Amino acid sequence: MQAERYLEFKSVRQLLEWQRSETHPALQVIVLAAARWHWLAAAGPAVVTALLRTPREQKAIYPASSGGRSPHEFGRAADLRVSALTPAQAESWADWINSAFAYRGRSGLMTALVHEVGGRGRHLHVQVGPGESSPESEVNTTAAPVV
Repeated sequence: MQAERYLEFKSVRQLLEWQRSETHPALQVIVLAAARWHWLAAAGPAVVTALLRTPREQKAIYPASSGGRSPHEFGRAADLRVSALTPAQAESWADWINSAFAYRGRSGLMTALVHEVGGRGRHLHVQVGPGESSPESEVNTTAAPVV
């Protein structure tokens, strides 16, 4: 895909996860749009550092968690590097994503945030909600037929 020139992956693991059906298609749309923003701001591709996580990996990152599940466990979250951006640019990146993509379809909820967890470095976390439809589960009855 040409759009993926704007996007790189930390390792082969993330690339394979991106290509698997477990990664939500709505997440891919947001990540690709975010990658284009990054390209314009940093003159280089965005880098995906995390997509899917096992419950064990999640527990290692959040050992004090009360057992809540992460959208990473369901293919609904991605982490991207912010190291090529200034702190202000990184926050602007998250703000742009939040203005363009409403989490769970409601304004005020965050689709993206810049944070650091467990000394693993600041990064941009992007997520889609559990009720986000995907092309496999949605039939568009209002669109004109393709001829």
